[in-house]
Amino acid sequence: MPVTRDRTLRPESAQAWDDRQVNSDITDTPQWQALQDHHDTIAGSHLREMFAADPQRGTKLSISAAGLFLDYSKHRLTAETMDLLFDLAEAAGLPGRIEAMFAGEHINVTEDRAVMHVALRAPRDAVIEVDGVNVVPLVHDVLDRMSEFSERVRSGDWKGFTGKAIKAVVNIGIGGSDLGPAMACSALAGYARRDLDMRFVSNVDGDDLAETLADLDPETTLFIICSKTFGTVETLTNARSARAWLIESLGSEEAVSSHFVAVSAHASRVADFGIDTANMFEFWDWVGGRYSMDSAVGLSIMISIGPDRFREMLSGFRSIDEHFRVTPPRRNLPVIMGLIGIWYIEFFGAQSQAILPYSRYL
Repeated sequence: MPVTRDRTLRPESAQAWDDRQVNSDITDTPQWQALQDHHDTIAGSHLREMFAADPQRGTKLSISAAGLFLDYSKHRLTAETMDLLFDLAEAAGLPGRIEAMFAGEHINVTEDRAVMHVALRAPRDAVIEVDGVNVVPLVHDVLDRMSEFSERVRSGDWKGFTGKAIKAVVNIGIGGSDLGPAMACSALAGYARRDLDMRFVSNVDGDDLAETLADLDPETTLFIICSKTFGTVETLTNARSARAWLIESLGSEEAVSSHFVAVSAHASRVADFGIDTANMFEFWDWVGGRYSMDSAVGLSIMISIGPDRFREMLSGFRSIDEHFRVTPPRRNLPVIMGLIGIWYIEFFGAQSQAILPYSRYL
């Protein structure tokens, strides 16, 4: 039996997104029932049988876009399954919802916010408005400041309190402020500066921070504190411990401004901590944590691989953004992957997903 949840249909157009009166349960639609009937028919089929029934399956159920190849022929589905899933997407008004996101509508209905991570990789001349404000110039102002700072660290121009260049960078955050940058620095290690030691701390257990700092020299260590509110308990607990370690080692609270920078939206709390707000890199409430690594949260990534490589990464994100926005669902990689997720979760009752990269860096 499928695992069912509340699903609401929103109006098709971005302009009508805020009409909260138009709601209906997606599970009550004929398209959902058709998928349920189809699942009941094929649920017992083995993948070997599906390939035997359609020798061209590998060609039919694979596509390429934006330099990526997606082969979904090894999933427990058929071409008919995909047709029914695309029908469901149409019934849900998916194209309108996509456009609503790009238009800056508040599609995050639980927090009444826009979902505009796509603005983080928009070109300088783009216009993307959130609540009537073009946010692209704000994004590029922060990117430019990140680039300048990263180059200073990488070149040795940024000095610690005792005049020594930085050799180690410790990112302190939690959730998206830790997992994304840590993943990207690992995945992109082939492009990294090998003489810069990048480390990440998120566990509030003091042993994590203690182990991270055990072999580091406070004179050559830089801390990046990532917290949108600069009030996250876990992050601030580790940040205060790191601050105490630095002051005890170097003998002065004045050392903090040379060894700590912040990624935050709360300047007064950053200043109270002892960080110069000139070294605070802003991000915004329309950036969801899990999508934040290409915002200022990615400062550690930029220091590791350099501003030029970081912007190449943003360009790759932008290629997928554009593909997602303009490509019809049947040729749209993110849409296809999302629909397959719905198929497994809602109809097979799957509760976990295995991601098995063959690349050591991933």
